[in-house]
Amino acid sequence: MDPLEPGQRSFEYPGAKVHPANLRSGEPNRVSTTRFTALTWIPKSLFLQFQRAANLYFLFIAIIVCMPFSPKRWQSKVIPYVLVLTWTALKDLFEDSRRRRDDKIENSRKCWIYDMQERNFVQMPWSGIKPGDIICTLCDEAFPADLLVVCAVGREGAFISTVNLDGETNLKLRSPPPVFQSLIDTECSEHSQEVVRPPLPVFDIVSRLFETPLYVRLATPSADLSDMHAAIEFGREQRCAANCTNFVPRGCVLRNTSWMLAIVAYAGKDTKARLNSATVAGKVSSLQGALNYCVYGLLASLLVTCIYLATLATVAEPGTGWTVCFLTYTITLYHVVPISLYVSFEILKLVLGGFIDFDRQMVDEATGQGAKARTADLVEEMGQVDFIFSDKTGTLTANEMRFAECAVGRLVFSSFLQDPLGGPVGGVQEVCEILSQPAHPQHEAVLWFFTCLSVCHTVQAEEKDGSVQYSGPSPDEVALVKGACKAGIVFKARRVDKDQQRAEVIVSGAPGRPDRTFSILSVIEFTAERKRMSVICEVDGQIHCITKGADIVMSPLLVSPLAQTEEQQLLSFSQKGLRTLVVASVQVDALAFASWQSNWLAAMMSMDRRMQLMDECAAAIERNLELIGITAVEDRLQDGVPETVAKVKSAGIRLWVLTGDKTETAVNIAYSCNLFTDKDTLAFVTGSSSSSAASESLRNAQKVLEGTEGGGIVLDGQSIKFILEDSVAADQLFELGLRSRSCVCSRLSPSQKRKLIELVRLRSPKAVTLAIGDGANDVPMILGAHVGIGIRGKEGSQAVQASDVAISQFRHLLPLLLCHGRRAYRRIATFLCYYLYKNVALAWGDVIWAHQDNFSGDVAYPEWLSTSFNAIFTSWPVLVVLAFDQDIPDVAANANPQIYQEGVRRDWFNRKLFGMWMVAAAWHGSLAWVVPNLSFGNTAYETVDFWRASTTSFTIVIHVISLKLFIHSFSRSRATSWAPVVGSILVYIAVLFLLGYVSLGRRMQPNLSDGGNPPVPGWIFSNAAPLVQILLVPVIAVLPDIACLTWVRRLSPSPLFRVDRKVVSDNEILM
Repeated sequence: MDPLEPGQRSFEYPGAKVHPANLRSGEPNRVSTTRFTALTWIPKSLFLQFQRAANLYFLFIAIIVCMPFSPKRWQSKVIPYVLVLTWTALKDLFEDSRRRRDDKIENSRKCWIYDMQERNFVQMPWSGIKPGDIICTLCDEAFPADLLVVCAVGREGAFISTVNLDGETNLKLRSPPPVFQSLIDTECSEHSQEVVRPPLPVFDIVSRLFETPLYVRLATPSADLSDMHAAIEFGREQRCAANCTNFVPRGCVLRNTSWMLAIVAYAGKDTKARLNSATVAGKVSSLQGALNYCVYGLLASLLVTCIYLATLATVAEPGTGWTVCFLTYTITLYHVVPISLYVSFEILKLVLGGFIDFDRQMVDEATGQGAKARTADLVEEMGQVDFIFSDKTGTLTANEMRFAECAVGRLVFSSFLQDPLGGPVGGVQEVCEILSQPAHPQHEAVLWFFTCLSVCHTVQAEEKDGSVQYSGPSPDEVALVKGACKAGIVFKARRVDKDQQRAEVIVSGAPGRPDRTFSILSVIEFTAERKRMSVICEVDGQIHCITKGADIVMSPLLVSPLAQTEEQQLLSFSQKGLRTLVVASVQVDALAFASWQSNWLAAMMSMDRRMQLMDECAAAIERNLELIGITAVEDRLQDGVPETVAKVKSAGIRLWVLTGDKTETAVNIAYSCNLFTDKDTLAFVTGSSSSSAASESLRNAQKVLEGTEGGGIVLDGQSIKFILEDSVAADQLFELGLRSRSCVCSRLSPSQKRKLIELVRLRSPKAVTLAIGDGANDVPMILGAHVGIGIRGKEGSQAVQASDVAISQFRHLLPLLLCHGRRAYRRIATFLCYYLYKNVALAWGDVIWAHQDNFSGDVAYPEWLSTSFNAIFTSWPVLVVLAFDQDIPDVAANANPQIYQEGVRRDWFNRKLFGMWMVAAAWHGSLAWVVPNLSFGNTAYETVDFWRASTTSFTIVIHVISLKLFIHSFSRSRATSWAPVVGSILVYIAVLFLLGYVSLGRRMQPNLSDGGNPPVPGWIFSNAAPLVQILLVPVIAVLPDIACLTWVRRLSPSPLFRVDRKVVSDNEILM
């Protein structure tokens, strides 16, 4: 073989004369998911924490507060900062300890490995395995690494469960490569009783394995579950290629098979399980980005303010150093960006994500599974979605394929679906009558059509309770096999012919005829790019290539183009919303096949150009095909899809359905699910043969949709290919997408789905995209969108594993967006505005005091009160209030999708609104400081009168921001809105009295108790003047807020407030 390419693996057993133990080499199988060691824990945790710019900012503050000129004690700033860093480090350590525990359990699991020195199987921990080891796995045991199957009890191979890896519940058959078939004898194939250790036949197989030189060359490790192939040389003459059907991945379990012998191919971090557990680059929500910009803006304002104050300080006191003054005011005002901001932000999102997990309206009745927020970082992003990109099959439809109709020549057989009364259906009766009449002119054509359906597939047949059960990787294939079964052509079994080293398919013949055995010579598998599959088989001494695929790829392969009759049949099926496939075959000359097979084997054994060479070989045999017939499979819509689609469109969201189906099928489904309505004007951009043709079609589509409302677009993969290659055409498509509310894209590949999302993200950076799908082919677009929704379907859990939120039905998207996403956006937007507002409001007192104090740099408020401002007084109330702030009931939210447009328009967080919050902060902070100071006189610093005025001002700030939080909540009558506000004020009063009266508090904050009797807290709450100010100033401060809210909610209400008023009115009527 050629030299190894970078990343490729290989191992070799020289033969009978050598059984060396040193053949064990390569990547160890030990798993380690930990991030730290005892030595690296603190340094690495701190390093990760300082990746955040905010932590660097607070580190800077902690350093300069320790300098002699600092106006504040270092303990009040350094201790909280160290506690935050310590908390995060301990959290990292706790999470890492759980990972270390899980790793230990995983690594200590035992398996049976062949000891080359002892010539015996011994139990060894998984961590001790290396590539090239011989492993014997018993029934119901998990595989410790990615293994190459050598043999298993029974000639068919081994059944494995991959539910732990990809979520698919159906068992899969894994068979040994053809060169290993000679190792299996009759005793081995019939040894099926339950065993607790490797049985004797296994030792014989290992001995025979070592008698012949073996060389295995493996491809570079890949995370793709279907990308496993190798080139094998067994002896001098036997060469073959191995693919994913010959491998079993780590973590899967052996089922219904007594034992299986295998060779370790990939171990440790090279296994599929580990490669698929790699962390995907995290997504950042738009509000997270907006928060960062707001923080940068506040820091810039802080910088300008400190420069301004430092300059005035040097003018007032010429001998004062400017740098010292600048740093002094930086320490004084640093809390405009609080240290608890990001922690509180994450806590709120975590709580809101938890609400999704416990929502009963998104529980699937059939499975009992509810929605799952796999990450809470994007929960508010679901309240601002502009574009939804949806898969069709398994997402809008149930992925429950049923053979509905078919056409053979000019004959169309309909009504294969079950009769509601349980009787035979018309299409089946017609077929059975033809098959029972050998003299019928269409007998042979119909017989060969259904025989091809029973042979050209990768379905497995298993006999249970006297009947044959089918399972396969594709629901379409299973539906076709079941359709042939209804016609009486039954796929009975798939077995291995040891002598010929090939698979055989047993198919029942026509009525009165014996079963037929087809030897499977080669299988050219289906891929999203090929859109077809082929089986080369031999029967009755003749070799046939049977191919089935989409009409768009099959038509050029036919010996003659599709006739008008066939085109009309395809159109008729598609207009009914059925999924169509074209079935064709060609008889292959034996010599030509022998030549082709050698090229095919060489292509499969190639490591560097494997896919290219295989495609070239496939094209060489998949040609001059003769049309056999057309199949039509039904895939019904999921429950509630039409209603969901209609409401999504009413919410102002543009919905694009991306599918690989025919255009006519996709359009029919679009009408069925309310994506298109009879009132919609449709613009078609299909069948383009060049970029210029695609641009012209786009211009025509713009003219069609000009002046219309609710129009739709229909595109196909061929046109999109040319559009994406031309930037001007791509701009045209985006503009067209903005004009319409719905779009259908047919004949798309997975990569094209993601490119369409990238097109929208590139042309409109502020637009939020959401992708929803259920299969592995949807993973690229799920990862490419701002929010990825995975539907638990019948095609595994790859989409769910790649998603941000998992749901069970498409209809669950409605409460996810209209209830959770919309509320989360409003709550988090309000949280960000409020959290920054309250700190800016407090800072205004320091700014005004600096002018009063001739820029001396003294602090305005008692230090420990300002230190406790976020940590104790104001952070937790806003979290509780907004986490549980309910605007309207879920029923009302789902029934009024128009309220979602507030998120699409970004009504709850924008520059204007944030500016209004900052103006309110200036007004509230200034009023809270000025009123007590004017009332008590402009007193000198460090006098009891100053601290009385200062503490009164701080108390007013607490009341003002608490009152503002309360009036900005929706559910003000609920305890979750008023109790935290009242509790915050009570906690503040308790802390204030602790600092003024308890000995420890008096030592911490002496200026609240020195020089006055009673201490400052007692004086404030025993005198009328400060009490009146504390009660009246907050009310006066929030009067503009009340006026604005009255205008917004009563005089010019938004859709949300109109619905809220209607709900309140209806409740009053009911009461």
